[in-house]
Amino acid sequence: MRSALPFQGYHQRREAEWVGALVLLGVAIALLLPGATFSRPTFDVFGAIAPEGTWGATLLGVAVIRMLGLWANGDKHHSPSLRFVTATVGACVWTALAWLLARDGYPGWNTGVGAYGVLAAVDAYCALRAIWDQGANDARAKIVRRAARG
Repeated sequence: MRSALPFQGYHQRREAEWVGALVLLGVAIALLLPGATFSRPTFDVFGAIAPEGTWGATLLGVAVIRMLGLWANGDKHHSPSLRFVTATVGACVWTALAWLLARDGYPGWNTGVGAYGVLAAVDAYCALRAIWDQGANDARAKIVRRAARG
């Protein structure tokens, strides 16, 4: 029986992915709220690529798609692929933020370097885990196809 709570039933072992999605959602909302987050010199590189609102809307979309993929979480064959793509995007975003904060021009490392670095590592692990789950889905599908023929 499936539970309505995201961390139970089929959703267990996905807590790290949920945390990554929720942190990404929080960053997206922070970028979409009034104020000029990109006015800080640390974010010049991001600002040169796209405006703050574009980053916020894009990250919001990735966070929502990731949460939907986690909610489906293996019930659909495309779920691991969706989880892989969104975890990879998360890992890239966290790596970029850690890199920007490490190069912010101030002596010593910003605490965000450690926090975003850990999020990058966890999301990279989640991407690898999604690949593993896709392999398990493919193996199960092959067994079912073989059984249906026999």
